[in-house]
Amino acid sequence: MLRKFKSWFGRTAPASVLQFSTQPVTLQGITYQLKKAAEPDVPEMLAVERRIYAGRQPWDARAFHSELRRYDKALYLNAYQNGHLVAYIGTWFTPREAHVTNLAVDPDWQQRGLGRFLLETMIERARAAGTPRVTLEVRVDNMPAIALYHSVGFRDGAIKPNYYIADQMDARNMILDLPAEKESD
Repeated sequence: MLRKFKSWFGRTAPASVLQFSTQPVTLQGITYQLKKAAEPDVPEMLAVERRIYAGRQPWDARAFHSELRRYDKALYLNAYQNGHLVAYIGTWFTPREAHVTNLAVDPDWQQRGLGRFLLETMIERARAAGTPRVTLEVRVDNMPAIALYHSVGFRDGAIKPNYYIADQMDARNMILDLPAEKESD
């Protein structure tokens, strides 16, 4: 079993999925700059984490640095508005699955379609790479996030007891199956 696990996680994503050029994105009349995250961005990413998860244990700098160094699997995208980081998403890509590791939108920038846009961007990258599914974990009490995930087609998976160790909160695994594209004759 351990060999299977290492084999699955050891596989790399197609290089094209992990490449990203900075681009402007306009949502609800607001223009954002979407950029591939890099290690110098970690302090700003931490600031967004702390604003969202005040009173709870957010990711720390070591976790972000570790994720951003996974050049063969992970893609993190940051959304900036007037030079300030307002949202980001991270996803691991393997041939079998795209796994959203983190989706965060600064509280002052929520309810503007930015989280949905970032999630749909990663789903489209997974679809283009031929990945059969997208997965993620979410706190069972995070009803706005669960509603967002359901609205883009995720279904409920297993509950992971005490997934969030700091406050012993359970997580729900969520799964989005991506149908294989039909070949045209």
